[in-house]
Amino acid sequence: MKNDSFLFLWARLAKIVQGSTEELEVVVNEPGDLRVVTSSGRSFVSVRVQRKHVGVYLLPLYYHPEVLPQSLSGRKSGKGTLRFRDERDASIDDLPNLIENCLALIDHY
Repeated sequence: MKNDSFLFLWARLAKIVQGSTEELEVVVNEPGDLRVVTSSGRSFVSVRVQRKHVGVYLLPLYYHPEVLPQSLSGRKSGKGTLRFRDERDASIDDLPNLIENCLALIDHY
């Protein structure tokens, strides 16, 4: 793990992701790294601790950026990446809605 100080933030984000993607397969679940794939084995979402943030890598967001709510646009970094630095960030509460929108697109990316 690149930065232990982000472990609580990672745990919060990983819990949200796992709760929103229960029907998908978790292929990696270890402290600082969570990866979820679709039934066809294609990457869907990863939550990883980086040196200066916790990244949520949501592959459908890469292909369908229009599903990103305005409240999370300030967290966007790259085409399918959201960066979080503070577990008290209010925009984290919008993550389940974003994941739900991306699940609806699972066959379209």
